[in-house]
Amino acid sequence: MKELLSRIIIGFLLGVLLIITTISDMHFFLIFLLFWLGIATKEFLNLLEKNGLKLNPFLFIPINLAFLFFTYFNLPLFYFLLIIFLIFLWAILQTPFTSKYLTYGLFSIFYLAFLPSHFLLLKRLINNHQLSTWLILFPLFFTWINDTIAYGVGKIIGKKSLAKVISPKKTWEGFLSSIIFSIPFSFFYLEKFLPSVNSILFILLSIFLSILAQVGDLVESIFKREAGVKDTSRILLGHGGFLDRIDSLLFTIPAFYYFLVLIL
Repeated sequence: MKELLSRIIIGFLLGVLLIITTISDMHFFLIFLLFWLGIATKEFLNLLEKNGLKLNPFLFIPINLAFLFFTYFNLPLFYFLLIIFLIFLWAILQTPFTSKYLTYGLFSIFYLAFLPSHFLLLKRLINNHQLSTWLILFPLFFTWINDTIAYGVGKIIGKKSLAKVISPKKTWEGFLSSIIFSIPFSFFYLEKFLPSVNSILFILLSIFLSILAQVGDLVESIFKREAGVKDTSRILLGHGGFLDRIDSLLFTIPAFYYFLVLIL
């Protein structure tokens, strides 16, 4: 009971903090993302190290954070290519050299720099088009609701495993229920702030985001399972680590951003 209470309290505080920072000005929002993703990157590198692959945190954490700065200041593609070159150079200098250094080095940039940078892009896009701030919060609310429904229904009536090897507790019943409950939420939420858009698109978006939310969760689960851990860390107590809190958002936020790019 005590653990459940602490989980609820911490979850509520994290939610409030994330909402406040999301609707705040870009400077404060950037600082918040840098802090969160710096820790999340360290957690991810720890998972890789448990799997026998040590990537230098003094190289990869600054590189990931620098990517956010490039996005924030709209710096040219040259800087991004420079980052890729540095990773390639670092990889080939490893002794002994293996392709894993290059593969996972590039993946860490994609996973915890490129994908999260879309949160900044989403906020800027909505601000530039003078749309409601509530649209920035949509992927957060959607993902939280989707994950909660999938977990709750799966816990109560789930029988058929969705990905038994990767995450045994995820079920098809929970996954399908998350899609069913997410559709009306997306429909009524987005229709209010994007009334000129065909409502069918909201339904299709909801289904697509539900799939991506599960994909994001499963991607992280692969690394955790290989490392033999339940959470990336215990820093947030019952909520695990900083990476655990954003695994699904890393995929749903970019998808929602490109959806808006297409319709605006």
